[in-house]
Amino acid sequence: MFRFAFRALLPFLCGLAICQAQESNSKARTQYFPDTTNNIHLEMVFNYNVTDINTESGVVDMVWASNYPNQPADVYNTVYIPYSVDNFTHTVAWYQKNHPDWLEYLCDRKTLAFEFGSTALAPIDFANPKVRAYQWANWVDAPLAQGYPGIAVDTMSASSNWGRCGHYDRSSNWVQQYSGKANDPVYQRDELNWEAATYQHVHNYSTTATMQVNVSYEFGFPQNVNLQLMTTTDLLFDERGFTNYGSPPDVPDPIQWTQIMAVLQSVENRGVCYMTNGEESGLTADIPQSARLWVIANYLLVKNKCTYMYMTGFTTGGGQDYGSLITFPEYTIQIGHPTGVMKKSQGVWARNYSGGLALVNPYYGTATVTLPAGSWVDVNGNPVGPTLTMAGQTGEVLLKAQ
Repeated sequence: MFRFAFRALLPFLCGLAICQAQESNSKARTQYFPDTTNNIHLEMVFNYNVTDINTESGVVDMVWASNYPNQPADVYNTVYIPYSVDNFTHTVAWYQKNHPDWLEYLCDRKTLAFEFGSTALAPIDFANPKVRAYQWANWVDAPLAQGYPGIAVDTMSASSNWGRCGHYDRSSNWVQQYSGKANDPVYQRDELNWEAATYQHVHNYSTTATMQVNVSYEFGFPQNVNLQLMTTTDLLFDERGFTNYGSPPDVPDPIQWTQIMAVLQSVENRGVCYMTNGEESGLTADIPQSARLWVIANYLLVKNKCTYMYMTGFTTGGGQDYGSLITFPEYTIQIGHPTGVMKKSQGVWARNYSGGLALVNPYYGTATVTLPAGSWVDVNGNPVGPTLTMAGQTGEVLLKAQ
């Protein structure tokens, strides 16, 4: 029924100049992450609001940036580390007094290159070997010694969004490093060097330590930079996912969806594990089932042995609703394991599972799909078929009728 496999995306993939990247052998330590072959698996984003840590047990497989090294015993926890700002350890004044040459400034040479509007987190020169050594000793080695099995690196991207330009040396001489522009090859070089060195450092720390990075493909920036950032890791945490970071309309346009899927194929071909974050623009409690099914169906299209998802909205104050254990009824569906790759037919993308079928229509037009033989129900138990009409930019998850 669904005859055209994922290789239908390969011409586009090669157009992105990442076919060669697919041929490389990955050293990712995927064997240490919980197996996700069957059904739906969650990687919770932070857990600073969880008061009873045991509630995570049996619900989430992993926590990206956990407050707890090894609790509960059946959850894989990672510790948070930003690469370009202070890790909530010292004030800006402390850096000004002790390491003024570590601070990064805008091109006006006066204003610190703060990120995300936070003037509390000092922007630091990650290209400085002394800064890197400090980060490794305090933000990597120390928590790994406490029992964390891995680290979670935040805010990496192909763009230099915060306009950092340079720093002053110990003699108060200005050292120009970057242009201050978003697309800066020198900045990208230094960031990639930091990532590669830190990845190697984590793997050298022990035979089991792992690294995850928060990187999403940035349109309009060099493909090789994007792909190197996304694959120099054991697990890719894609914060944008298939919901545009929770920016309306919460769904990428068809061209971007195709690009995202092509990139993910390259990432997974490199042997890197994957987490897709489903961040919706409304309140978490108001996320409709249609939006939940869009995230879940896309997740099921790409899922392999170490692929995770999570879904949140925003708080009433407009902040990201991270840190809490949030579940939805659809997470418990028994769809089983995939029996093939995602395929395109009848205007949609589909993937067969031992217990069901995942369908995604990423395009603007409506598609009517003739379902495979058999009896089907939706996630609410309602009979579906023999045909299914899918509106544009929607996802569906069907189960085999019992």
